[in-house]
This record gives sequence, structure tokens and C-alpha cells, in this order.
Amino acid sequence: MLPPAPPKGGVKTQEQGTLPSLSAASEATLPPTLEGAAHFRFLHQAKDFGQPDAIDWNYPAFGKLWTYHLNYFEYLRQPGLDPALGYALVEAWMAAEATHRDGWEPYPISLRLVNWLHFYGRQGHRCLPPSVHTSVARQYFTLLRKVEYHLGGNHLLENALALSLTSRYLNDGPGRQRADNLLRAELREQYYPDGGHYELSVMYHLILLWRQLDVYAFLPPGDQLRVTLHTTLEKQLAWLLAMLSPSAHYPHFNDSSPGVAPPPQQVLAYARQLGFSPAAGILKDSGYRRWRTDRLDVWIDAAAIGPDHQPGHAHADNLTFVVHLDGQPVIVDAGSGTYEKDARRAWERSTAAHNTVVVDGKNSSDVWGGFRVGRRARTTLVAESMDTLSARHGGYPGHHRRTFQLVEGGLQIHDELRPRTSATAYLHFQAGLAVELRPGNALVGGLSLHWPANPARLTDYQQALSWNRWQAAQCLEIDFTGSLTLNIHPTT
Repeated sequence: MLPPAPPKGGVKTQEQGTLPSLSAASEATLPPTLEGAAHFRFLHQAKDFGQPDAIDWNYPAFGKLWTYHLNYFEYLRQPGLDPALGYALVEAWMAAEATHRDGWEPYPISLRLVNWLHFYGRQGHRCLPPSVHTSVARQYFTLLRKVEYHLGGNHLLENALALSLTSRYLNDGPGRQRADNLLRAELREQYYPDGGHYELSVMYHLILLWRQLDVYAFLPPGDQLRVTLHTTLEKQLAWLLAMLSPSAHYPHFNDSSPGVAPPPQQVLAYARQLGFSPAAGILKDSGYRRWRTDRLDVWIDAAAIGPDHQPGHAHADNLTFVVHLDGQPVIVDAGSGTYEKDARRAWERSTAAHNTVVVDGKNSSDVWGGFRVGRRARTTLVAESMDTLSARHGGYPGHHRRTFQLVEGGLQIHDELRPRTSATAYLHFQAGLAVELRPGNALVGGLSLHWPANPARLTDYQQALSWNRWQAAQCLEIDFTGSLTLNIHPTT
């Protein structure tokens, strides 16, 4: 498969640009993904190709997402990476570029362009070697022709960021204007006024925030895009801080999993090194809430499932919640561990995989096909004060209304179904915690849960600890008709 043709006149006609001197703060501290000269570990699946020139850049055995990661070149950001190995990997990719398949798709091109430019900038290069410059230009013009307007969301935003960054290096004035216009439009569309990203995944919020910091770091003072990014980054950082617990935990609502995005502490440190002084904002427009007592951290999902035109990372999780005690997770989201279109992916997106109410065994929103959503539950905020939030959704006949209230150091949750119907409330507990179940009461992880004498049972589920990593855990299912009141308190 030949790479796309360069623009008329050839890529070498593009003026050689200059790279700024970039800080090592842009390096990621995720678990190492490059464990040898060509030994890669992505998503907890490893493959050793031996040497860079033997890498199969289309390696299919672990699925498309793994191959995407191979072509992202995020491993160039790995602390302590020998620059000589980085250069060899870039050369190996270029030598085989006529055979690449997934690597020429717009999303991996976008990430690779940013990672290559930052890698060479961090090594002190003022310009790219001629062969790398030619490849960067070829990838840039390919991306210009293949912008993912049809997907939107984080893909389109990554396209715009890569084009804005690379157009500046290549001194492509028309391309720069087009890219900046697209980036500004997507920043306006994709972020709520409170700073949250509209796909409502903290994991993707962190990934996109990191990438925008990368572009910001590249821009010289006086660049108007730098002003635009500064404004939106301040809001995004404020939203992130509002979502984080003091121990930097966050809920894994929608598609989200530990160990995929850069750690929040590192994102915040990167921002501070670039001159930001982040402070927590107020969660509002995004629909998420976080409450804190002396011992409890509570996250509430009173949000939409995601943007109507792109709900690919959405789950059927309206009115779910998460609770940590003394900084430790107890009531948790089941998480996301795969993007394969299989039964596990279907369950992880289902209503029964979240801490909310299921009626007649059905999902509140029609999630299907891995990244599709048909009928959508719409959440409406009914009332809110400092210690109370009441919201409802119409994902079932009539509506499900749920009221959260802080009471005497604990949390009370009242569910009401109109018309009265039979349903089941689900509570998923952190893997490794033992649950003691009694009539109308359960003890788990230092929390005491009380409800009326409704039938209840413990079932097993698989909690996603990271991508392709699951651990057996327990779930409490409480049957009720019409209404249910649940009280959650620390045991001591």
C-alpha cells in the first residue's frame, strides 16, 4: 500500500521550519511501553520484534487499538529513552511507510506528528533531518485531506491540534489558517462552559488536555492561537481539579480506565511549568458533581450520555455515582477494559454495569455495536442545593428520579419510578473488598449500607483495572418496586 501522494510540487518544496527548545516536562510517566530495542507493551499485551527494522507496523494479533498505539509513537515520550533508539524507530517507520495500513489513518497520523515534533525538539534540534522533514510534510498533507469530520469528537480535535502544530513548523500559511479555524471551532463546540469535555470521560479529558499543552508549549509569545489555548486550558484545568479527589483519583464514567491517560499530577505539573496556576472550578454545565465530607468523596453523574452526534464513548449510565472512603475506592464504576465489539464491551457499556437502576433488565439507553447509541435517556436536573441533588431521566417508560443528599456524615440516595414498576438497583464494589450481606444491610470497605427489607443478593462481576486487565469483584443487587431509599455511612 503506497502512502498518499504529496501535494503538487512535492513535499520538499515546503520551507524548513524551526523547532523550539522543549522541556522534558512533556515526557509521559505512564508504565513503560518500550521495553527493549523493539519490544513493545501496549494495553497489557506485549510483542518483541527484535530490532527496529524488523517491526511489523501492521501487526494484527492484538487488534486495531494495539496497532494504533504502535503507530502513535507515544513511546518517544518515555523518560530515559535513548535518543539513538528514538531516531532508529523513526527511520524504521519511514523505511516501511509504503506498507503501512492503520498508520496512515488520520488519528494515528495526528498523534505521531505531535510526538515526532516534540521528540526532536526535546533533543535540541532546530530543524528536522531532511528525510524526517519530508515524511512529516507527507503525513501533514495526507491529514489535511483526511480530516475526520465524519467522526468529530476527540478524533477531530486531535486532527486540528496536529494540523495547527505542524503547519507552523512547515510554514504553511493557508494550512495554518484552516487548521486554526477548525481548532477554534472544535474548542468552542467540544467543551462545556465549566471546562469539561463533552464526551464526558475524565480519561479523554486528560489525554486532550495533555495534547493541547503540547501545542501551547510549541507556540511563541504573540501567536494568537496561544491566547485562545490559554483561555480554554485554564477552564479545562479548573474542571479537572474539581473532579479530582485530594489523592488525585477520579471516577471512570463512560469510556475510562486507569493507566491510559497521563496521570493527573503530571498533567498539572506540565501546566504549571508552562505558566499556568490551576485552581479548582465549579462543576455545573457538564452535569458531573463531586461532594466531599470529612471522610467521603462522592461523584454523581447527572450528565447527558455524551454529544448526540458522537456518543461513541458513552455508556448507559444515567444517574450513576461513585464513593470513596478516606481516599480509597469502595463503590466504583466497573470501568472499560476493551474496545473490541464483543459481549464484554456490551456489558461494560450497559446500565447493569453501573451504580444505578435497571428496569425490566433493559438498558436506559440503547448502546450497541461497540460505539453506537440508538435511543438515548435524557437527564434533567430537578433541584439542587449545597447538599442535595435531584435529577431524573426518561430512559424507561415514565421516568426514574434519583435524589442524592448528604446526611450526618453519610450519603442518602432515594430512587423513585413513575409509574410504579419493579426494578433493581446495582452497587459495584472495588475488587478485593469483602462484602458482608445481611437483611437490609451490608458492610464493605468501612462503609455500612442500609435499605428497607427488600430482597438483595451478591453477584460477581469483572472490574476493569486497566485495558485488558480485569479482576473478580462483587456487586450488590437490590430489588424494589416503585421506590427505594439507601443510606451509606462510614462504620466508625
